[in-house]
Amino acid sequence: MTRRRTWCRSHWAGRRRWWWWSLPITSRPRRWRKFIAWAKKQPQGVTFGSSGIGTTVHLSGEMLCRRTGIQGLHVPFRGGSEALTGMLRGDIQFVVDNLPTALANLRGGKLRALAVTSAERWPDLPEVPTMAEAGVPDFVVTSWGAITVPAGTPAPVVEGLSQAMRAAAADPALQKRFAQTGTRALGTTPQEAAARAARERPMWQELVRGSGATLD
Repeated sequence: MTRRRTWCRSHWAGRRRWWWWSLPITSRPRRWRKFIAWAKKQPQGVTFGSSGIGTTVHLSGEMLCRRTGIQGLHVPFRGGSEALTGMLRGDIQFVVDNLPTALANLRGGKLRALAVTSAERWPDLPEVPTMAEAGVPDFVVTSWGAITVPAGTPAPVVEGLSQAMRAAAADPALQKRFAQTGTRALGTTPQEAAARAARERPMWQELVRGSGATLD
């Protein structure tokens, strides 16, 4: 599985989605409002890391700066693990990262989660508020993936695969394994997955334009 969002011209066959719950992680002030107040007072602004230019981690960081009025400088790394290592060294101040990438450091007490960008709190981090609870409404961003097949795949085949994946996603043992890694398996129809992609595309397009990210 990959955490990078990839668009392709194909049928959405997945009834199962994998969600990585993004969250601001910082070694600075330990509460959300105090961190935002501290960041706004920095004369040169603050730096935030990501797994690379144009990734959802980068764009989520840009979105956070815009919504809160923080002056943020993006520092791209060669992956999420390197970004977190950079923050532990003090090279950057925060990351809006995927939960699986940060989970070990969160559990080990090396980093602190200030908020989650999901619509509800994550079960393993019950004390961490959502962005809405922290005072930033309309900030629901999750990284997800869908199983795809080539365009032109017969509908009965697509439906059969979809039903099988939905059944797998409903398995309690599989759900438990996903939860242990900070992810969740959810069942959807191909139509629901395609609708979500279409609904989110304008938001990501606007963030890409605003960030100045290019394929170069």
